[in-house]
Amino acid sequence: MKLTMSYDCLPSGCCRFSDVAIIGNGPSAIALSYFLSGNRPYYNGKPHPNPILNERLRQLDPKVSLVDQELEFLCEGLEGRSSNPVAVLFDALMHPDADFGTEQPSVLDWRLEREHAVDHVALGKLRPGGAWQQMDGSMQTLSLSSWMELPDLPFQDWLSKNKRVDEPVEPCVNRATITDVCNYYTSFVEEKDLRNNFLDYHTVTSIQKVYKNKKKIDDESGESEPCCPNMKKHPFFWEIRGYRMVTDPCGAGVEQEVSREDFCILSFNVVIATGTFDIPNKLGVAGENLPYVSHSLHNFESVINNKQLSMTDDPVLVVGAGLSAADAILMALQCQIPVAHTFRRGANDSSQVLKKLPQNMYPEYHQVHSLMMGTIQSPLYRPLPNRDIAELKNDRKALLQLRKKDTDDLLTLSVSHAVILIGARPDLSFLPQGGRDLGVMRRYPIESKHNPIDIDPYSYQSVQEAGLYSIGPLVGDNFVRFAIGGAFGITNHFAKSKVKNM
Repeated sequence: MKLTMSYDCLPSGCCRFSDVAIIGNGPSAIALSYFLSGNRPYYNGKPHPNPILNERLRQLDPKVSLVDQELEFLCEGLEGRSSNPVAVLFDALMHPDADFGTEQPSVLDWRLEREHAVDHVALGKLRPGGAWQQMDGSMQTLSLSSWMELPDLPFQDWLSKNKRVDEPVEPCVNRATITDVCNYYTSFVEEKDLRNNFLDYHTVTSIQKVYKNKKKIDDESGESEPCCPNMKKHPFFWEIRGYRMVTDPCGAGVEQEVSREDFCILSFNVVIATGTFDIPNKLGVAGENLPYVSHSLHNFESVINNKQLSMTDDPVLVVGAGLSAADAILMALQCQIPVAHTFRRGANDSSQVLKKLPQNMYPEYHQVHSLMMGTIQSPLYRPLPNRDIAELKNDRKALLQLRKKDTDDLLTLSVSHAVILIGARPDLSFLPQGGRDLGVMRRYPIESKHNPIDIDPYSYQSVQEAGLYSIGPLVGDNFVRFAIGGAFGITNHFAKSKVKNM
């Protein structure tokens, strides 16, 4: 990657310095901040249901934190729903046998050891919680509520202290609403005394690696050393630039943008933890950018809340067959808004996500899938399987093409609004080539499932760039329960590096 430039001395004045800069402030970034603040996990001696892991834990010195253990030894042979071994390990420690549907207690105790704290800062476009801050608050999480929790603060314990007595009981008590999850992450930052590490409303626009120029101090010997004493062991640093939004409360919990200010941060290490939901995918058809078209659940929710639709209107056209599309359908039907739902495959196709979810845990998604299949019917819902959008016209007409070969079957549909929910991708525009050189398949866009950032499996450091790390969905860990393992791996790596440099 062409990230580099050179320097003669550390810039000063307008630039802030931090040992670690975290780009993002979602749950994986919050977990990393918790670790870097000196919070360390210890094995508490309780038996683990996995006999192999249990035997290895028994061999550890209980006075030594897991941060200082050899992760390769603990990870060997473990299997789970992540391709990253440290993520599987830490999930097994926090949620033993979670994949078997059990709720077993963690085998970890936590101790705050400030002498191990690492100076760091987390930069987020919104408040702590990342993309969770932009989701519909009334919806329930796909994961169990315990899988959303961060270290040393069980979600249900927090919820029992913070839930109002007049709030309704949720359909599935093992799942949480988005609002509860957002409040939990915000509360975690406050309760764990992490607030000073977070810079809200900060958008990063560029990152580059800056190498130092050595200057001679002895013409006879020819020896040289860095111009800045604290850079002797660091041949480079990262320069992070961007802008922050200065906001002002304007009532009802709403904040209004007042101005923008540029910022510059210098750091020896950068951790990319931005997630993968920044830029909605588009169909690439004519009319897709017309005013009556949305590409996110958040925007569609605003349309409904602003009373721009009603049950007397033409139907809302929902495009897609994933969880976000299902959420949009549920949102519309709850408001008695008619829906025309188009999706590219048949409802019973084996690749359909909704088909794979168990009915007892996800009754609302099972309802949408039943509507798609026609096993239940509603006067407000019309399924349109095996169709592509051919064009969206100015007069709110949608042209839908049947996906069969050798057919000209074209359906013209009058719609009040169209919401296209076919996935999203990360915004890595602050990296040269959008980070394409960092992926497992170089020169291709970073994508959680098929082309994650290529990292060392234990340190989470980029294979291509020293001093650059990544955690969370960008390395394939889309569930919070696995993203925490990345924070653990990075902290373990920093602890080892500190010992080596002493």
